[in-house]
Amino acid sequence: MACLIVATPSHAQKWICGPAFGSAKVDAISARVGDLAAMPVRLAKPDAVDALTISAQPGILWRLADIAFVPEFETAALEVMQGGADAITVLVAHDQNPDFAGRQLADMQDGSGMLWQEKLLEQGLAILLPEGDRPIDALIVAEQTAISRQLGPWATDQNPAYHYGGSPELAGELPDARHAVGRFAVIDGILKRIEDREWRSYLNFGADWRSDFTVMIDRDMRDSIKGAGQHMEDWIGQKIRVRGMIEDRGGPYLELANPASLCVEQSVVQP
Repeated sequence: MACLIVATPSHAQKWICGPAFGSAKVDAISARVGDLAAMPVRLAKPDAVDALTISAQPGILWRLADIAFVPEFETAALEVMQGGADAITVLVAHDQNPDFAGRQLADMQDGSGMLWQEKLLEQGLAILLPEGDRPIDALIVAEQTAISRQLGPWATDQNPAYHYGGSPELAGELPDARHAVGRFAVIDGILKRIEDREWRSYLNFGADWRSDFTVMIDRDMRDSIKGAGQHMEDWIGQKIRVRGMIEDRGGPYLELANPASLCVEQSVVQP
């Protein structure tokens, strides 16, 4: 007897984040580069993950944009960067003032045009920390690769953890967001309801806002999100991912500092 096998679509995990709200699909790297100054470089072998120099200008310090290094994996990241420094051929300087340590912000690319940040994120050697309104699509994909493979800080046995669940639906999959208080964390949760007030909105992820995970979005950011074509009410019932320092306000609480630090999961059907 012949058996007919019918392939059913699968659902891939994809996120749309602040800079992509309301935007048409664009090439992520091209969009990041934009009109900024790109220059061919020869990178010096780094002595630290966040203080990079190019051979032609050893007195200028550079830092990779939109990522941060996790202390527990900084040594491993440095070893990989020292081994891969020769592959970096292009530096894209961002039009920002130097940071508190005098470092200039930049993207760095290899000969194929791939961002160095992507490589580090997908190996679980860094975490995404958006700093502006640049497109982060490629970086989100790279970090999700490491999360799916449970690499580096995303390993299930990593202690302290960096990835938490902010709603009951994720209990058992991720440690509870209550354990993230006082730390930088990435938190996933199913949005339950939104409470709008004059100066701010509260995204609630549980039945009791007094003790469950809450995200606060101020009025300016709320207006910016709305102006980008997003209606936060449409997110109710969807998985949300946020990142930042977690406070205790009767329960785990995050004040959103940057729209890029908020992502909404999109359902993508694959044949």
